[in-house]
Amino acid sequence: MAYTREQFGKELKQRLDDKETMESIAHWTLIIYLDHCLDIDNTFIDILLMINRMEDDPAFAFSYEELNQIADDLIAGKEVKL
Repeated sequence: MAYTREQFGKELKQRLDDKETMESIAHWTLIIYLDHCLDIDNTFIDILLMINRMEDDPAFAFSYEELNQIADDLIAGKEVKL
């Protein structure tokens, strides 16, 4: 079974609720990408890699609120605006 945006959104929300660091969330998205890059679409890959960029530089950081909105949009099946 393919890894879904909804599944990622729910897991992301849990990590946000647990107040994980941005670095931890960024690293986790890389693991998701590496584990599922062959069974997800390019737009989903772009979302994962964009969130992962937070690990590279604070200039790429999202706020907890922005990540929550991304998670909500993924869960609802909406287009994610990055």
